[in-house]
Amino acid sequence: MIITENIIKNIDWMQVISVIWTVVLLPVITYIGTQINNYAKAKKTDKYTAILQKNVMNACKDVYETIVKDIKGTELWTKEKQNEVKYIAKQKAIYALSNSVYEYLKASNEDFDEYLDGLIGTALYDLKNT
Repeated sequence: MIITENIIKNIDWMQVISVIWTVVLLPVITYIGTQINNYAKAKKTDKYTAILQKNVMNACKDVYETIVKDIKGTELWTKEKQNEVKYIAKQKAIYALSNSVYEYLKASNEDFDEYLDGLIGTALYDLKNT
């Protein structure tokens, strides 16, 4: 019992707390903080992607109503015209985004242009088949 009391009195408690902080608490807190940060980024990306998808649908509807509807099925509806319509829809969708949303999405997705082309193609296909 005297030995135990002697050991307890001789322990440097600040060093014990420092070791516990460094070995246990700091990694756990860092991990939790990283997970919270990743979750927030994912939520932000989801929100911005939903905004982009809405803008794409609106742009495609607009282009369909103003350009495509009148020339589809005629000799004016060429491959070049189809590419032009896709380009116009793409630009309208991008212009409807704020600069910060556009920059965030572009930075988050290295193949953003291909992704946007796919969204435009899907939206135009959906409009064509409704």
